[in-house]
Amino acid sequence: MKWRLASGYFAYFLCGWGDGVTGTVLPYFTAEFHLTAMTSSLLFAGSTCGFAFGTVLVESILKALGRIPLGAGRNNIVPPRVARLFSARNSAGGYSASQARSLTLAIACILHGVHFIMIGLKGGFGVTFLAYAVAAFARALLTGELLNPIRALGYSYAFWSFGGVMSPIICQSIVASGVPWFHFYFGSLVLSGLNTTFLISSFKPTRREFQKEREPLNGLRSPTETISSSNLPSPTNERDSLPLSNAQPVLPPPANMFRVALTMPYQWAFSIFAMIYCGSETATQGFMVTYLLATRNANPKTVGYVTSGFWGGITIGRLTWGYASPRLNFTQKKFVILGSMCVFFYTFLIWFVDSTVQNSVSASIFGVLYGPIFPACLSMANSLLPSEVHMVSMTLISTFASIGSSLFPFIAGVISSTKGAHTLTYLTVPLGITMICLWSLFPSRIPVRIHTN
Repeated sequence: MKWRLASGYFAYFLCGWGDGVTGTVLPYFTAEFHLTAMTSSLLFAGSTCGFAFGTVLVESILKALGRIPLGAGRNNIVPPRVARLFSARNSAGGYSASQARSLTLAIACILHGVHFIMIGLKGGFGVTFLAYAVAAFARALLTGELLNPIRALGYSYAFWSFGGVMSPIICQSIVASGVPWFHFYFGSLVLSGLNTTFLISSFKPTRREFQKEREPLNGLRSPTETISSSNLPSPTNERDSLPLSNAQPVLPPPANMFRVALTMPYQWAFSIFAMIYCGSETATQGFMVTYLLATRNANPKTVGYVTSGFWGGITIGRLTWGYASPRLNFTQKKFVILGSMCVFFYTFLIWFVDSTVQNSVSASIFGVLYGPIFPACLSMANSLLPSEVHMVSMTLISTFASIGSSLFPFIAGVISSTKGAHTLTYLTVPLGITMICLWSLFPSRIPVRIHTN
């Protein structure tokens, strides 16, 4: 359990490592590939495409990699389709959640490392766009399989943010010392190798897990025939939502749960909120360096550290939320987050105060107050939505968040190309106001659900 938890947190750290450096390297992408602000913003669209494909395909990937033949050994984690290449035997089988998880994590780790290589090779804008899509696809698989209990959501995304803190610092230090920027991505392969080793070794199915998952195969019946969708585990409590432990086998959720979730108004409300939040966050961290270079004449050798300050603030905010969240009731959580959303007032300071130092400090405070919002959104969604759609709900919210993280930065890039980089705040301030209005409409108490026969 401890090794799986540690390796899961490190995987989140590496996701933030690759995600958080974008704001620092974006000016170098622009200069290297002769891009405009609008064209460079398309990189965020690449992330959305990759995450969307990962969201759509993750269930199919899990089902394909989780199939086990009846004749499989206790610790066999080779998919039957691969095994049939070496044997003509075709036997019936069942489903192993632990095997599917282990193989999916291995594929995701390898793909995430490939994206570092693609960017480091400087193959042009097309290759870089594809690299962002590959990285987002890998993150969709990683985050889909490394679901943490509600109590640990703040800590998980805090590690993600901490990765976003460290990568700009390291990258800016490398560039300031005269080393070409793309060497940062080749050096990141070391972390990618460690991440792959940790996840594969710690999430390899144990003998106990494999034995439990093979129990339903007695009588030559598949788990899908013996367990109905009504008694599938769902992340209602911390124990069920944590695949980092030796939990009971979990079957893939029924496909119609997507349709059920899409009929719920709260599902759409949380998805739209997540889209606006991630759009505002990504636009801020992605274009802050460009904004300071264009409007404040900041020092190119040090301005990249502003991105680290922003991610550092988010890390502090999410660590604080992870500690305080279990001690707050539903109503207190809502109003704490509502107060933190007043952070958008700091964008007025960035907008009107002509000082690089002040703007950098404001960006850090912006991150502190912004940090808890996304994990709080997921927590409230789990509280308001029925337990049977929790898994699907988290996937849909993350998908809409990814859409926002490409749509609004693209809009910011289009506006910057035509009106100038100073127009960044023209977008972030309205987004902040919209978030406050939408969050205030959510209930302050958990509605009482009436169950009917």
